[in-house]
Amino acid sequence: MNIPLIDLRAQYKYIKDEIDKAIQKVIDSGNFILGENVSRLEKEIAEFTSTNYGIGVANGTDALFLALKAYGIGKGDEVITTPFTFFATAEAISQVGATPVFVDIDEESYNIDVNKIENKITNKTKAIIPVHLFGHPAFHPSFKV
Repeated sequence: MNIPLIDLRAQYKYIKDEIDKAIQKVIDSGNFILGENVSRLEKEIAEFTSTNYGIGVANGTDALFLALKAYGIGKGDEVITTPFTFFATAEAISQVGATPVFVDIDEESYNIDVNKIENKITNKTKAIIPVHLFGHPAFHPSFKV
């Protein structure tokens, strides 16, 4: 029996009408880059996260890269993350010239094992990029970073 890890088709079917209408609206407008939808999304993200700005980017790799650059992370710096993630996490760290430092996963959640992070922190550590998997946050609410 083949049981998929994630069924994107089922997720799509659940909100198909809404997605199809939104896509058709973009196609009809001919505004495929930036535009009203992106501006609205950026505003909603800023409001949702209680920040002044939300910036839409092409993909998660770009988002990680820009976040690292914004914090001034670069050559000689280390960024702690999990090895159980899409390649883009380590790629973005490497793109800015920093070194990814991997912390093993928690065997129950498959997220970064928060109990092993402290042992990997050095004077070169400038950031921690947790990856939230399968709908579970990487950090327990009681964990203080």
